[in-house]
Amino acid sequence: MTENMQVEELLRAPRLSGDYGALQNALNDWLGESAQLKYPMQGDLLSPFLLQDLDGDGEQDAAVLYTTAQSSNVCIAFLQRDEENRWKVCQSIEGLADTVDNVRLAQLQDGSSMQMVVGYLAAQGDSYLAVYSYENGQVSAILEQSYEQYLVEDITGGGNQDLILMSTLEDGGVQIELLTVDRDGSFQQVAVMGLSADKFSGCASVAAGLGADGKHYLVLDGWTGISGNNLATVLLRFDEESQQMIPADQISTSELYSASLRNVPNLVSRDLDGDGTVEIPTQPDEAGLLNMSQSRRMDFIVWMDYTSPTPEKSFGLLDEETNCYIELPAEWEGNLLLTDSTEIDAAVELRTVDENELVLTLRLVSASASAAGWTRLGVVASRQMQAKLGEGAVITDQTYRLSRSLYRLN
Repeated sequence: MTENMQVEELLRAPRLSGDYGALQNALNDWLGESAQLKYPMQGDLLSPFLLQDLDGDGEQDAAVLYTTAQSSNVCIAFLQRDEENRWKVCQSIEGLADTVDNVRLAQLQDGSSMQMVVGYLAAQGDSYLAVYSYENGQVSAILEQSYEQYLVEDITGGGNQDLILMSTLEDGGVQIELLTVDRDGSFQQVAVMGLSADKFSGCASVAAGLGADGKHYLVLDGWTGISGNNLATVLLRFDEESQQMIPADQISTSELYSASLRNVPNLVSRDLDGDGTVEIPTQPDEAGLLNMSQSRRMDFIVWMDYTSPTPEKSFGLLDEETNCYIELPAEWEGNLLLTDSTEIDAAVELRTVDENELVLTLRLVSASASAAGWTRLGVVASRQMQAKLGEGAVITDQTYRLSRSLYRLN
């Protein structure tokens, strides 16, 4: 074998087995060359192959993300099985950039068909979103536009999912677009709301969930200030009467903005406990909560549900180094001092402010280290997080479990 032939063998994409191999062969035969498969960078769907009944006819369809020597952007081939049960390319469509950031399926239209939502990332850093509808062996792009953040969720309560797009305006404010698909299969703009540039300089995160009152809410985290290093939150709900997104009435916009101001750039709102409600993180006043640690950057955090008459949901410590949250007994809030341990390496201690009594010790050790005498919270950043209650620690909340107190926020 010559040196050139050896190089070609190394560069050639490996042959896959099963349906993936059959799809790859069908695509290469249709192209007349070997396609380079393209993998999404993030999201739940990380494969270049998507197997799903896209058109709702009860038969499995397939989509393949790829590029060729002739294509500058990512392309998507749509395939169906023929009478002999072999995969056959029906159509290919060119995407909007050379990188696929994320892919997800959504049910935006009435019926049983699924739409393919693809986020693209261009070389210059711009993001573009495309929504593809596949009907009767034909694919069409029913939406193509730039975006910063997007969310697929039933916000209007109509049964189908809606599309929420976030983008930054020229003056620095944030625009929220709520889009639904009409009977003709095209998007219509249901609501637009702007967040003023004097409050926000960009969109950091968007999430949706049900409130304590059963209504659908949208939670927007935006960058604040000129430097854009801090975050604050806006809470919106869909008003059926006006058909617009309006601020939640449980707390005023200005009060929520002030309450949710935080200086941890990656601390975004999320459904922390998996109950369908999005909790908003807040940094409580320092009164009664003191961080004296010099070795680790940790913050006291209170997660709030402002759709509820009793908004406080969880109190604890955010470890910025590992981006994990350790829930603490709610009764400890307001009387804690965080300091470095003088007896245990790589450990911090929580002590009462008034009596200086040890209530909890936290440490990060190697993943293989013994947990004897400690409670193993979990493995984060390839290390083991362990905790030990102080001898005088008192927990009256019978539902609290230290062993289940760790939440990974990645």
